[in-house]
Amino acid sequence: MLTDLDEEMRSRGLQAIVVLGDTTLSNPSLRYVIGCNIARDGIYVKKFRRDPLLVTSNLDIGTARRSGIVRRMTTFTELGFEKIAAKFGSSNAYPAKAYPHFLTSILRKEQITGKVGIYGRNDLSAGIQLTDELRRLGIKVSGETSPTVLESARETKSPREIQELRRVGARTSEVAKSVVETLRNMNRKRGRLHLGKELATIGMLKKRISQRLAAENLMTPEGTILAIGASGADPHNAGNPHDRIRVGRLIVFDIFPQAETGYWFDLTRSFVVGRADRKAKEMFEAVLEAQNHSLDFLREGVTGEEVMSRACHAIEQRGFRTVREIYEGKSRGIQSGFSHSLGHGVGLTIGERPYLSFLSRTPLRAGHVVTVEPGVYLPRYGGVRIEDTVLITSRGVDNLANLDKELEIT
Repeated sequence: MLTDLDEEMRSRGLQAIVVLGDTTLSNPSLRYVIGCNIARDGIYVKKFRRDPLLVTSNLDIGTARRSGIVRRMTTFTELGFEKIAAKFGSSNAYPAKAYPHFLTSILRKEQITGKVGIYGRNDLSAGIQLTDELRRLGIKVSGETSPTVLESARETKSPREIQELRRVGARTSEVAKSVVETLRNMNRKRGRLHLGKELATIGMLKKRISQRLAAENLMTPEGTILAIGASGADPHNAGNPHDRIRVGRLIVFDIFPQAETGYWFDLTRSFVVGRADRKAKEMFEAVLEAQNHSLDFLREGVTGEEVMSRACHAIEQRGFRTVREIYEGKSRGIQSGFSHSLGHGVGLTIGERPYLSFLSRTPLRAGHVVTVEPGVYLPRYGGVRIEDTVLITSRGVDNLANLDKELEIT
């Protein structure tokens, strides 16, 4: 949480952190520390055990103030950016010339003389140039290995963040329910499904999903997975828009939208329209059992490695292969079965710390929000994945969305 920043800085020997960027778009670190979206430049400076300072444009300072996260604010103009830009180069050259001098002036006004960590999403080359210039100007810029100060702080969600994730989850569930009802109500003729008078396709259904997402004020920057039959055997195959939706064929529906606040959600269901065959039932039962075992075991203090092992055990007991073979050196890869990790964190990105995998040996903490998404995939046939986004607590998990897990849509 943001309240952990001082402790994270202390543990790394940082006197200050700087978070910056041209915008909060695709910049979760800047969005996180200021608590809102801004369309123009922002510089967030926090000295150890002092209230942070936000420097932003005249256009965005009102928005930043309304967020209520940062109390000390000013603008580029108030700090004399235009004068510095005129002195060190034209306005078009300021990222390379004036910007380091401007940032240095802020750090000196804040009486920062020790190690400084710099964060935010920028072009890598421009970031290297900025770091070189700051060091030349006497700023002690310090790099970090992952997890960084902000990665560690963002892992544990605040009550405000949990409320927002719950809100996005509820809206995502409504979209998913509408998809199930659309499939349930399609006309069925000789194993084929119709939307109105037309044969139903993946593309047609995705258009309806997009309309419903828009009605819920949700965006899908990375698309939506809706894959039927063999396409669903590839976990991240988005689905062929021309594929027809047929009775009895497995469908993997993975929806991961983002709200206007920048927070994401992740939810997957797998089903068939009509009656499922024996193979589909066996896959579904294995995945559902693995997820239930995982959800029952998850709580503060357990590790991602431990819960991953339990999920694999449940799937292996049903006769399917898992990635455990790779980690134990028995195989270099598996073409079928449970072929990926169990889950990942969700927040201002769709995949962040903590992770639920065989490499995750740090105990989970209350306030972590993670997906739990076991799957089984059979090439040339299809896949089953069931995913929920849950809050880790001291006693177990709190599911942040409410959606039935039914294989057959009848």
